[in-house]
Amino acid sequence: MNFFDVINTRRSIRRFTDSIVPDEVIQNALDAATKAPNSSNLQPWEFYWFKFSQKKAELAEACLFQGTARTANHLIVAVSRTDTWQRNRDILVQQMQATEPLSKDLRTYYYKIIPSLYRQDPFGLFALSRFLIFNIIGLFKPIVRRPVSKNDLFEIVTKTTALACQNFMLAITAQGYGSCPMEGFDEKRVKKILKLNSDSRIVMVIGVGDPASGGIFGPQFRVDPNLVIHKL
Repeated sequence: MNFFDVINTRRSIRRFTDSIVPDEVIQNALDAATKAPNSSNLQPWEFYWFKFSQKKAELAEACLFQGTARTANHLIVAVSRTDTWQRNRDILVQQMQATEPLSKDLRTYYYKIIPSLYRQDPFGLFALSRFLIFNIIGLFKPIVRRPVSKNDLFEIVTKTTALACQNFMLAITAQGYGSCPMEGFDEKRVKKILKLNSDSRIVMVIGVGDPASGGIFGPQFRVDPNLVIHKL
């Protein structure tokens, strides 16, 4: 399929057959997911791949036993993290320096600007100082005003992870299989299964499989584009 065929073919599949989806299909889609654009190339995502195991049954239960989770051949949990930026930054810088010395601008960006935006403290003092600095400077010129708080940071890493999820689902469609993103889950239980800390959030759980007859619940409806697309 060409790109627009993939876009027009992808649907949320609510029921899957018992057919096995080859591991290669999932691996290809996960590789595509990690190629997604992301904030400052810090790649704050993790993907947990569940298949044919007791853990998969536990995850389906945490997804409220919905049909998508129960019948999926594979389940992928997409996680956003606020605590991997420093590790990933160091890896990126090492890779960049392998080809040429890091420029002064990049060094400033990754070792001064990024820490000033991403670091958090237990008492919220960093957040307060960022809020004051951004809003004072913003009186005189345009300035980026977030992230200030940890919630702001979670918003950034979650948006980035959602982009990766879309890459994943489009790659599944391109290989002739179906997927469905789920937001209906008990996050506390999912995090317990994965042994995740408070610096992580479950963005979505994605079911993958061979679409069953009736797995699409109806035609695709969209609002009038004029309501959501504005030309200025």
